[in-house]
Amino acid sequence: MGRMHDTVTVTGTGTARATPDVAVLRLSVEVRAAILAEAYEGAAATAKKVVDAALEAGIPRSDLATSGLYVRPEMDWQYRSGKIVGYFAGEGFTVKSRDLGRTPELLDAVVRAAGDALRIHGLALEVDDPAAALAAAQEAAFDDARAAAERLARRAGRSLGPAIRIDVAGPLAPGMPVPFVRAAAVASSAEQMPIEAGEAELRATVTVAWRLAEPDDASLT
Repeated sequence: MGRMHDTVTVTGTGTARATPDVAVLRLSVEVRAAILAEAYEGAAATAKKVVDAALEAGIPRSDLATSGLYVRPEMDWQYRSGKIVGYFAGEGFTVKSRDLGRTPELLDAVVRAAGDALRIHGLALEVDDPAAALAAAQEAAFDDARAAAERLARRAGRSLGPAIRIDVAGPLAPGMPVPFVRAAAVASSAEQMPIEAGEAELRATVTVAWRLAEPDDASLT
């Protein structure tokens, strides 16, 4: 039976930065009325205004998506079992803006279209094609793992042989954008909301197993 080789397994992490080029807005409209049908019809009409405003701002229909629809009663709890005094109706959207420089114009357009019925739930800056940055993060993670494995092998009086297994974890959620002056997409007027792209940090984790070289097999390193 052949001799089983000793191994060392190390997990490394790596990061890479990329400039976000897409803004994803989470919006909704909400309308209150005394009658359920009126609340529903009001929300539908306002939602259409938001969609029309986004289309007129240059957003393709494929980058607009309905994320939710609801109707709920408004309760007055001064009564023992509660009393319905009105209804709220709403619809949620996600809107993807691929031109960060025009995102403030898009925000202005939907605010004007929906008025007080608009709710802005958040804005996320994303990298539309993170493949290159993710590859760089994975390579950095491999280098990190190798450096640790070499250090541990030296402590044991050994050296590394070939890598015999590589496990790559799924990409970790990017961190918050890091302010970066070259990537700023700032509104052109004082009335518009400024959007700063910053830099997004992508992180990767790689677990690598190396065979430890025999004392007379240092050429494998």
